[in-house]
Amino acid sequence: MTYTITKRRKYMVAAAFLLIFGGLLALATVFDLQVSFLLASPNLVEGRYFSTNFFCNLVEVAAMAPIWGFATFAACILTVFSHHRTGPGQCLQVFFFGLSVFTGTFFLRDMMKYLLQITGREAVMDQIWFNALMAAFGLLVTILILALAGERIQAHMKVLLPFALAIVGSCCCFLFVELIKNPVGRMRFRAMHYIGDYSYYTPWYRVSDARRQLSSLGFDRDYFKSFPSGHTFSGSMAYLMILFPDLFRSWQTRKRKVLSYVIPIAYTGTVAFFRVAAGAHFFSDVLVGGTMGFVAVQFFRYLFLHRLREKF
Repeated sequence: MTYTITKRRKYMVAAAFLLIFGGLLALATVFDLQVSFLLASPNLVEGRYFSTNFFCNLVEVAAMAPIWGFATFAACILTVFSHHRTGPGQCLQVFFFGLSVFTGTFFLRDMMKYLLQITGREAVMDQIWFNALMAAFGLLVTILILALAGERIQAHMKVLLPFALAIVGSCCCFLFVELIKNPVGRMRFRAMHYIGDYSYYTPWYRVSDARRQLSSLGFDRDYFKSFPSGHTFSGSMAYLMILFPDLFRSWQTRKRKVLSYVIPIAYTGTVAFFRVAAGAHFFSDVLVGGTMGFVAVQFFRYLFLHRLREKF
């Protein structure tokens, strides 16, 4: 009887989620351009691509931290897991250590990239010393995590291994965002504002021809990567906090269970709002990007923490 009620409740939650998402997407489809005019226009000035609003730029710089932060931690867990393996297992340890250095590098490099672009100094990113400094940061972060928390990770491996796999699976879904962006080619609102022509606007479900039409002007490819929002997807990796009550006894109180949802929702919502306010994305872009992240987290939560949990 209890199982039937629980199953029915899950179906009701899923139906409510789809209904809310569908309703918001319908509204976004109709009012995308109007919402961007309302939120983004006051923060854009003639002749400048990036927003003049401090908080919009702050989100542009820092919003992707969750995806790189969680990925680095997951790679460290997998490095510890493969530490005592022999044969191919030793190769895995080197691979995961390198993966941790890579994601740790991009944790800082992504922030610096957007900061340099906003300030018009992106040429710095081509300098050898800059990339060496970013790599040194990734290496330092990895070494510190392994040195300070390696033994604790090993002691709680049965709990942390499925968590690491759920993180890796969720973060890898970012590839779908990138695979959609280029073929769709939706022009950003701030790019249209920059050239002073909004006739290139297209709804989210239609492939845009703006890149081909404007190719002779030599515009940056970034101008045509509006849908879906990569920043919002990356920020939505904060939803990995939802896994905490499944993993840690200290998070199984009612208050912390609520926080495990409230904090990621607030963070992702803030990122989404300021991405629209920056003119970088439309309402539908951030809605789809954030929802993709949430669905990815819930899928891998089910797969590794429920379906396959006993195997760990």
